[in-house]
Amino acid sequence: MKRRLISQHMRLVLATALLLTGLAWSVTETSQQSHPMDAIPIADAHLHLLNFLQNSGYLLDGVEIPPAAAHTLPITKSHLRIELLLAKMDEANVSHMMVSGLPFVKKWSEDDPYRSTYYLDSNSRVTRARDTDYVIALAFRSFAAADPERYRREFPKLSPFICGFNETDLGAVDMIAKRIIEFPGLWKGIGEIMSRHDDLTNLATGERPRANHPALFRIYDFAGIHGLPVSIHHNIAPVSPGKRDTGMRYLNELLDAFKEFPQTTFIWAHAGISRRVVVDDLVDILDQQVLSLHKGHVLLDLSWVVYEDYLLVKDAHGRIMQNEDGDAMVHQTWLDLIQKFPNSFLLGSDKVGDFRTYRQEIRKFNALLKQLPPDVRERVARLNWLRIVPKQGITLASNYKYPETRYTQKSPPLRSALMSPGQKPMTLPGPQPNARSAEPLILP
Repeated sequence: MKRRLISQHMRLVLATALLLTGLAWSVTETSQQSHPMDAIPIADAHLHLLNFLQNSGYLLDGVEIPPAAAHTLPITKSHLRIELLLAKMDEANVSHMMVSGLPFVKKWSEDDPYRSTYYLDSNSRVTRARDTDYVIALAFRSFAAADPERYRREFPKLSPFICGFNETDLGAVDMIAKRIIEFPGLWKGIGEIMSRHDDLTNLATGERPRANHPALFRIYDFAGIHGLPVSIHHNIAPVSPGKRDTGMRYLNELLDAFKEFPQTTFIWAHAGISRRVVVDDLVDILDQQVLSLHKGHVLLDLSWVVYEDYLLVKDAHGRIMQNEDGDAMVHQTWLDLIQKFPNSFLLGSDKVGDFRTYRQEIRKFNALLKQLPPDVRERVARLNWLRIVPKQGITLASNYKYPETRYTQKSPPLRSALMSPGQKPMTLPGPQPNARSAEPLILP
């Protein structure tokens, strides 16, 4: 028998201590009240397995252990992170899930009197988390090694996305290709890309990302060629002083991307909304300038603050109003928009490393689902996600290279410079079938 890292006795002691201090609980226990829409499976289109310290919760002998600042798991035990996600999916009747890391890590500055765990906890900078995709990949690899049969059974439910790159680096697409070559058959999408993310991108150093940056154009091009959906956070407008619409917009930067890459599937996170972003005509913009023109390849992710701040009806005091069934009321304009474009909406939890309130967050959409016609409800809940996400992860040839002449100022290099010995002449990429992994199992 292999030596265990933690003995069964020590595990019991740890779990008991955490339970007594309120830091952990059994994932099978829930006090959530049932709702008619609980029977409708949901696909979670927006989830970060890691937080801003690149940590996450995990499942230990049926007990959920929340993330801690300086704690991690050995690679051979990192599948416990995936075990927690699967338990949460079962608890909330979530059929499929996007799984990404987080492209930033919060710095602990020497003048901070406490350690931040969230990007808004202090004014210290955030830095690039270049290893975030490795943490995700190693968790899946550990899962495959721990229980190959279960991995084969569960992996189709999960969609790992690549996000650990610099959005302003023209070489970022090469970083993405490297991750795919290193972990073949794993990745099913790209994102969440951070662009115009108010406080978050303002806390980063160096050049600020924007949706129509040439480095991102290269990524969109690559994604379209290989059938990978792209999730992007791009605020539709700057933060508003007070509660008024400034009239200023960042919309055209994103529309440039939508127009340039009709073959690429985009997921616009939070429909362009963030904290303190006020846009009075949001529904009209999404209708007339986005979905009417790009509904074939652009979907809106309704996770995070856009749901409470824009979809739900509030009284004069800012309290969410309820209908006769006790459900949160959804603005009729939003219900009309969703029914007009039923193939263009997704749901997501946007949980970040800590999943203790996962069911509550993903099932807040029950109110919306109940107020939609059954055929539209099914599409928004999960069918739209199943339509756009590859069933298997992408693979690339070990000598794959995305052309350096695409969306750069570099002159076309000599043919000989593009070829390694014995390699056939290289051609610029165009839309083509994606080479998929015949076997999604990833073993060490």
